[in-house]
Parts: sequence; C-alpha cells; structure tokens
Amino acid sequence: MPGPMDLLYQVSIFALLSMSVSVAVFGLAVSYAIRPTEQKLSLMRPVSLAAIFAAVCGLLSGWAMVLGGMAATPGEKISMSNAYMGLAETLTLGFVCFGFLAAAWLLAAAGMFRRGKVIKNAMEVG
Repeated sequence: MPGPMDLLYQVSIFALLSMSVSVAVFGLAVSYAIRPTEQKLSLMRPVSLAAIFAAVCGLLSGWAMVLGGMAATPGEKISMSNAYMGLAETLTLGFVCFGFLAAAWLLAAAGMFRRGKVIKNAMEVG
C-alpha cells in the first residue's frame, strides 16, 4: 500500500502548482499570525478563494485524466488498481490543498485574536 509521500511523488506538475497556491495562503496566514494587519487579512480572503478554485480545478483535471486513460484502454484490459491509484492521486491534491487552507484559517483566527478583533466583534454583537 503506497504511503502519502509515494502519492505526492506521482502527482502532475499541474497538481503541484495547484497545491502551491494553498501553500502560499498558508504562508500569508503565518505572516498574519506573527504580525496581524488589516491589509494581510483582507488579502487572505481572495487568495483563499483562488486556492479553493485551484484545488477544485486540480481535482477535476485529475479525474478527467484518469477517465480519459480508462477510455483509451481496450475494454477487457483496464486495470482497476491503476484506476484507483489515479483517483487516489487526485484526492491527495484535495487533501493537501484543503488541509493547508484549514490550517491557514486557524492561523488567521489566532492573528485576529491577537489583534483583539474577535473579542471586540463579539462584544458588539452581544
């Protein structure tokens, strides 16, 4: 059974580029958690949205490649283990991208807490 690192080594260049968008959001979140500013927070939202679109685009392109490969193979010779491996590779992309996004927004929440924004907004609502 392949491990997560084995799957990462087999993903395409396009998938790696899609993942790099999520890594960039994570880097921005680390920067915001260390030194929170309103400008960094306002940049987090559109960059996170770009990472979500990149992850979905990467997932769909991976599924299209797997299905295209299956369609190009003669009917009786399709290896389901290879098809499942291809689907696992595409799901690895989603796992990594959305994992980085979740961690990034936890860091953003920590930065908001450091600025006192969370407490101030809760007091205004309550």
